[in-house]
Amino acid sequence: MKPMITGIAFTAYPAEDVAALRGWYEKNLGLTFREPLLENGVEMYSEANVGDGYFSLMTNQWIGRAPGSASGIVFEVEDIDETVADLRRKGLEVEDPYTTPVCKVCSLVDSEGNKVTLHQITVPH
Repeated sequence: MKPMITGIAFTAYPAEDVAALRGWYEKNLGLTFREPLLENGVEMYSEANVGDGYFSLMTNQWIGRAPGSASGIVFEVEDIDETVADLRRKGLEVEDPYTTPVCKVCSLVDSEGNKVTLHQITVPH
């Protein structure tokens, strides 16, 4: 039997102001977004290619969720300690990374209150 799910197309985070939130991710996490989808001159959706999928920002009216309610994205980083130091130099509050048997993890909050998690694998898959 073929699997029903073949991949993850994108994940979407809700935003009151998609353009401003996109700017936060570009400035602080270095993501590069494609041309946004506009409706009546207002940015409603924008996506950044990350690995094999896309991280998207979508107006809360379209996604049907309040800004600040998302918490599922976990971005892989090469050096979590270096990344945390860089984010703190930018003035962001980031929790101290904690170590598990296979990885290091920490979280921060984006400009609309959504939880963003950073992950560094420490044991090869």
